[in-house]
Amino acid sequence: MSEKEETKQISRRQFLRNAGIVVGGTAVGSSFLLSACGGEEVTKTVTKTVNVTTATPKFVCPYDSQEFDTFAALQAHVEANHSAGDPITVNKFVSPYDGAEFDTLEQLKAHLDANFMSQGEPGVVSFLVNGKPVTVKVEDYWTLDFVLRDRLALYGTKVGCGVGQCGACTVLVDGVPTFACLTLGIEIAGKSIETIESLSDGTNLSPLQQKFYDNEAFQCGFCTSGFMMAAKALLAENPNPTVDEVREAVAGHICTCGNLKNTVATIAGGV
Repeated sequence: MSEKEETKQISRRQFLRNAGIVVGGTAVGSSFLLSACGGEEVTKTVTKTVNVTTATPKFVCPYDSQEFDTFAALQAHVEANHSAGDPITVNKFVSPYDGAEFDTLEQLKAHLDANFMSQGEPGVVSFLVNGKPVTVKVEDYWTLDFVLRDRLALYGTKVGCGVGQCGACTVLVDGVPTFACLTLGIEIAGKSIETIESLSDGTNLSPLQQKFYDNEAFQCGFCTSGFMMAAKALLAENPNPTVDEVREAVAGHICTCGNLKNTVATIAGGV
C-alpha cells in the first residue's frame, strides 16, 4: 500500500447513508462508493436533481406538550408523570401520521396498529423489546443498535466497532444472537428483541449476571452485555456447555481487557 492510500472503516449505518438515493437509474451521492473501490478517476452523471426532506413525526403529550419520537416514549412519559385520572382539558392524543385525535393512549395505539402497521406505513415498524410491544418510526439506514439506544433509551446495548467484529452490540432476535450494528431497524418488524435489560428486574441480578459478578468475568464491562446475551442463547439450547462449546459460541466477541478466560470459564457448565 502506497503512502497516499488509506484504509477507511465505517459502520453499516454510515455506509448506507453515504450511499445516497437512486434517481433515474443514477446513484446520487454514489461517488463515495466508487472512490472506495480504489479508482483514481470517478465519473458521476446526474440527470436530475431531487431535494429530499425527511421529517420524523412527533408524538406530543397533551398534558405538557413535550415531544417524543416514538409512541413507546410518549407512553412511558405519561405513565411516569401523569396520573391515569388526570383530565385532558385542552389537547388530545394526536396521531402524528394523520392528525387523528383521541382521548386516551389506548385509543391512539389501537388507531396506529389498525391504520398504519397493518397497511405497512413506510418506515413504521412494530416489534417486541424485552416482551413489551413498541412502534417506532425509523429511517431506512438506521441500525438496530441506533434504534435501541437513541430511540428507545436502552443503553445496555453497547456500540463497539460498528462493523460486526467485536460483539459488544449483541442482542437476541427471536432468540438468535445478532449483531445490532449490522441489522437494520426496518428488518426487525414483527420480531422479538431481547437486550441485556431483560436479564434483571432492575433490582435483583439474574443467575447468569450473578455468576459473572461472582467470578469477576469482566473488567471494564463494556463488552459484558454482548457476552451475556450470547451466553443466554447458548444456555437456552445447551444448559451445560463445555469450554470448547462456549469458545465456539463467543468466537465473534472480543474482550479488550484480556479477561476472556474468566468469561469462558463462567459460562461453561451453565448456571
